[in-house]
Amino acid sequence: MNRILRAIVIFLAVLAAAALIVVYGFQIRHVTVEGNDRYSADQISSDLTSTSLLKNTLYFAWKYRSAVASPEAPYLTSVKASIQSPTSVKITVVESSLIGRVQVDGKNVYFDENGIVQMITDEVRSGVPLVTGVDTGSPELYQKLPVTNTSTFRTMLSITQLLIQSDFIPDSVSFDSSGNMTLRYGSVTVKLGQDEYLEEKIANLVQIYPKISSRTGTLNMEGFTGKNTSITFKETGKQSDETEGGDSGETLTGVGTDTSQTDASAGSDQDSGTAENGQSQNADNQNTNGQGQDADSQGQNENSQNENSQNENSQDEDSSQNSTKGVMAFDSNGTLHYDAHIENGQVVDASGSPIAGCTVDENGNIKDAYWNVIDPATGQLVQ
Repeated sequence: MNRILRAIVIFLAVLAAAALIVVYGFQIRHVTVEGNDRYSADQISSDLTSTSLLKNTLYFAWKYRSAVASPEAPYLTSVKASIQSPTSVKITVVESSLIGRVQVDGKNVYFDENGIVQMITDEVRSGVPLVTGVDTGSPELYQKLPVTNTSTFRTMLSITQLLIQSDFIPDSVSFDSSGNMTLRYGSVTVKLGQDEYLEEKIANLVQIYPKISSRTGTLNMEGFTGKNTSITFKETGKQSDETEGGDSGETLTGVGTDTSQTDASAGSDQDSGTAENGQSQNADNQNTNGQGQDADSQGQNENSQNENSQNENSQDEDSSQNSTKGVMAFDSNGTLHYDAHIENGQVVDASGSPIAGCTVDENGNIKDAYWNVIDPATGQLVQ
């Protein structure tokens, strides 16, 4: 019996010693931080090791053994840790991106791609577009920006993220009461209009802007769709050669403009001209050669009409193909997807994975996690 008690005592003593070593021997005293920009290493280290448990090297390394978000530091997208010694760790962090800012009560309020407020400061950071004309409530740090109009909120996230991705940051992005967008680059004003064909508009703007950057005026892209639509630039103080019923300003061509319809129209005019000439010739030949050549002329006209019909069908097919593109929708985590579409009765992303919180209603529209009802063909909100 004494031997058994002695063995139990020794085991408990070893266990206690091991526990003491783990608790007191593996305490974080030094943190190396990599990947930070806006936030200091001291702040990140302090926030991530704010509790006694998080100060333990072994537990900390286990918790952040793979890159994950941290509730202790909501300004970080991910944290990954590794043990350097019993008392030191190295962490690699990814800070939340800033895609835009609004001004509220004299403060700059910066938000990320999900519309979450990441900074409220007097500082003006370069590379982040200023958004004006958007009604907001009182913003709170690490909470969703309180924009009163859901449609404007979606569009604001979309346009600012596109501008960041294109590395083409304007001085400001402004919205009017109807949701029309206007960008300002120095002395150039760009009217984008409604939330339609934004990717095409920005892609063409990037190509066109170097041609007009040294001038003062307005670039009108409100009606641009990327297909047989001109873009006009009206220079301030320069008289236009506008004629009655015509467009004023200089017409510019973007990389996404499709001239196939123009060519088809020109071909149709040529066919029409040919048909008229053929009819005139047939009228002359009718007096000399009788009805035989009239039959041939009628056959040529029928062939011409068939070709025109085929061209129209081809254009309709192209239009149908161009209209099938993803739309914007929020998932249950508040993340905005730009490629939502319906497949087999489900709302999925570009890879075909279902988007959580999004469903298809009885009318075939997409209903996202914020109860926005979106037409899958146009991407517009259904009233």
